[in-house]
Amino acid sequence: MDQLLRPWVSAMDSQLYEGDTYVLEPDAATSLVMCTETKGAMVVGPQDKARYHNWRTAQRTVVRLTPGRAQAVLDVPVDELAGRVVPLSEVWGRSVGDEAELTSVLLGRVASADPRRSDLVHAAARLLRTHGVADTARALDVSERHLRTLFTRAVGLSPKQFARVDRVRRVVARGKRGEWARLAAELGYYDQAHLTTEFRNTMGVPPGAYVAGNLPAATPC
Repeated sequence: MDQLLRPWVSAMDSQLYEGDTYVLEPDAATSLVMCTETKGAMVVGPQDKARYHNWRTAQRTVVRLTPGRAQAVLDVPVDELAGRVVPLSEVWGRSVGDEAELTSVLLGRVASADPRRSDLVHAAARLLRTHGVADTARALDVSERHLRTLFTRAVGLSPKQFARVDRVRRVVARGKRGEWARLAAELGYYDQAHLTTEFRNTMGVPPGAYVAGNLPAATPC
């Protein structure tokens, strides 16, 4: 990844996805996606629920924007993109045809941008992984109301939604059958029942069913 992109992009990945059920995990980040199944790049806004799709074999490039930085990169309020997938041309006013062009245009947009303008929201995103909303606002010396307004506009999810999605993603990444009570304690859930409820509400099935591969019915992408 180009050094200039590091404050703005948390991950950039290109993979070949074979035809099968594909799990789009809930994600508090906004991503730029290029796929051989679509024409041009798409903007995938933050998603607070998992989606399950039937996916034909396709090459897919995903540029995951750093939470708190997406508004500065896209120059639109990110809450307008929440739960949506829109052509990048509708956001930037121009189409992008391939990965090299996407990187070039992205570099051009961030070259003169100042990441310090989004530092507060970016710091809040880091703190919310281990702190409640009130403690995060206190640590940043802002009111909870101001934090909610600023954060939701820049990230697309409220601070509470962001924290819930981040925590469920960590359950998905680390969860194994029979370890839910331990994981609940480590990740700050009240108890295993709390973890199970949040997981089911976000992923559509309980954690045990998810690990066993008993997923909701997939829909066409």
